[in-house]
Amino acid sequence: MPLLVAALILLVVFIVLFLVLGLAIIISDLFLDLPYVATDKKKIQTIIKLANIKKGQTVVDLGSGDGRLLFAAAKKGAKAVGYELNPLLIALTLIHTKLKGLGNQVWVQKQSLWKADLKVADVIFVYSLKRDMQKFEDFIYKNAKKGTRIVVNTNSFPNKKPQKQENGIFLYVI
Repeated sequence: MPLLVAALILLVVFIVLFLVLGLAIIISDLFLDLPYVATDKKKIQTIIKLANIKKGQTVVDLGSGDGRLLFAAAKKGAKAVGYELNPLLIALTLIHTKLKGLGNQVWVQKQSLWKADLKVADVIFVYSLKRDMQKFEDFIYKNAKKGTRIVVNTNSFPNKKPQKQENGIFLYVI
């Protein structure tokens, strides 16, 4: 009986910690430019397919969240660099980076995505609210090098025509 009580207490503590962590992520997003929205597996597959990542290329994720796109890019052989301000999501990314053994391929910068070094990118991942897409379009086309592939999730750039479009994902090439 004492073992059952201990197991129940541990389960309750785990659930409470999970809820507190989730609430902390939601609250911290209220103070950041870009809300955290997890990308589902089907969209990740489409993003990686359209990105056409080659081994040794550099992928930059603007607002990398929990790092799931960074990990998918690293599995293709890329150096994956994320820009994220939410410290809880950065911690989650770093933990998964260690657990997945991707410490030599995945980096996350606690820095505004608007200060990202886009000149190093062969591929850039973007997700944003529709209202900010013009700002992203201007920023990327001003700062990325010619030939860079930009993969945009959900909301397209307002003034550029995508080269490909699939499953709500848009591919642009500078």
